[in-house]
Amino acid sequence: MKRTLITIVTLIHILLINLSKLMIVAMLLLVFANVVLRYVFNSGIYWSEEIALVLEVWFIFLSLGLGVKHRLHISINLVKRESMPAWLNKALDLLADIVFIIVGAVMVIYGIRLTQFTMRSIMPATKWPAGILYLVLPLSGFVVIVEALFHILGYNMFDEKIDAYLSGKGGKLGDIFRSES
Repeated sequence: MKRTLITIVTLIHILLINLSKLMIVAMLLLVFANVVLRYVFNSGIYWSEEIALVLEVWFIFLSLGLGVKHRLHISINLVKRESMPAWLNKALDLLADIVFIIVGAVMVIYGIRLTQFTMRSIMPATKWPAGILYLVLPLSGFVVIVEALFHILGYNMFDEKIDAYLSGKGGKLGDIFRSES
């Protein structure tokens, strides 16, 4: 069961990272193309700002869960962790994970409400429901909760094979799921 759960979450991570890469590249290309069209040809893509905004919001919130996975969140270090007792470090990590679970739950609950409320509004250029912009909130909140729970349960999600595959430094997707036994 644990192995299956880790495999599913790993696949979700790979999907999120690849989606995030795609979104940031698409956003940069769209904004660049629009700038060139405006300043060189005196015309632009009328819907580019809305699409760039959607891509930016989705990129940020999809990346949020990945930041929780790798503990990239902002923290204040008044004392070096190495100088504190191990039990205090564990207690502070647990406290951080509990805060992440609460934040994730708020994102899920209020993200659903915000999405439902804004689905009735229409974005002017694309004519898309405005709720599409906020649909990422509950998804990201769920990923944050899962990551915090994985930290609490002690599931190690830092894997060199995954990092090598995602960074393009080698490895195949199938290698990630082959057991070492």
